[in-house]
Amino acid sequence: MSDLIVLNEENAKVYDRLVVSLEAGLGTLQVLLAVCDNSAMRQEIIRRYEDELGAQGVRGYRLALNPDEPSLLQALIDGRIDMNQQAIATVLGAEKLNSWGANREKLDSFLGYLQWTREALRGYPLPIVLWLPSAVLVEVAQKAPDFWSWRSGGTFKFGFAKLDLPINDSDKNPIFKPIDNPQKSSSVLSIKQLEASLAEALAIWGEDSANIEPIYAQLGRDYAERVWKGETENLKHEIELAETYLNKALELQKRFNRKSDLAYALSNLGYMYRFLSYWDKSESLYKESLQLRTELGDRAGMAEIWGVLGDIERKRGNWDAAESLFRQSLQLRTELGDRAGMASSWGVLGDIERNRGNWDAAESLYRQCLAVKQELGDRAGMASSW
Repeated sequence: MSDLIVLNEENAKVYDRLVVSLEAGLGTLQVLLAVCDNSAMRQEIIRRYEDELGAQGVRGYRLALNPDEPSLLQALIDGRIDMNQQAIATVLGAEKLNSWGANREKLDSFLGYLQWTREALRGYPLPIVLWLPSAVLVEVAQKAPDFWSWRSGGTFKFGFAKLDLPINDSDKNPIFKPIDNPQKSSSVLSIKQLEASLAEALAIWGEDSANIEPIYAQLGRDYAERVWKGETENLKHEIELAETYLNKALELQKRFNRKSDLAYALSNLGYMYRFLSYWDKSESLYKESLQLRTELGDRAGMAEIWGVLGDIERKRGNWDAAESLFRQSLQLRTELGDRAGMASSWGVLGDIERNRGNWDAAESLYRQCLAVKQELGDRAGMASSW
């Protein structure tokens, strides 16, 4: 870094995490939100990661939002990116938008483009670093919830206090959250304490004991949670730790026929892979979990997994397969009287019809979703439907 720009320890860790995410995301669509209110620091960080990756043969594209038509997709189109080589794209210009005066309209246009840009970005399989000022980050989280929920690369905040952002919409939506909501960890111990407990347990019982399985499972969940929340200090390493501990738990759960715990651990690992856009790995694990849920008669879990599998097909662009899976989920949720789940299913089915260009069908489904959101008093859901 420049002698004039010195990152403190916290910012240096964020920078390292950003570089690891860029390296891990090469060749796939990853939208990384980088946040900095200091223009000199922002420019120096960009120069640094472009140089670091450039030394590995990765081409860096520096793009700018059109101030009159601030569309992320249009910035990528105008950048004429060569898809025949590994590349990353840095997008600037959002720092010129604000929530007052004439720029309010421009900011609203920017947020509107983000909200409905998912499918169009599929043609750009590369990491995209979208730089935002802190005030605009809050606007994105609140007013572009679809974009906020599917962005897969995490948020990297430099040089300012932590923001109290809303929870990712996928955590609120029963269709998209991990099975059994593993974000709410059952452990009161830190990862270091759990690893110390694991070492003691291994010394007492050995690595093949049924007593070890809950510790492996909890450690795997904790590391997976750090990955999908973007809290890792070393992304690749913590992905490997999550895989290692969860796979050890899976092996013991299968050996001792712990079907319920096995279904739960499969979903945890599948959720992490889905967050990382590893669709095939995620699908395989969720299907295995679905089979167990069926054997256990866990109808709520079955409905949730059909929704998850439908979401995977939706991200692949397989609209017919996605619709079929979401309708299976909807049917079971209807039988169970799960009104919130029914509303979510109608909303996603409406989104599928919208992407097909079937406006009347989409409107009908969104109105069904809206009616239940109103019935439940879900004001955020009502706003999204409107």
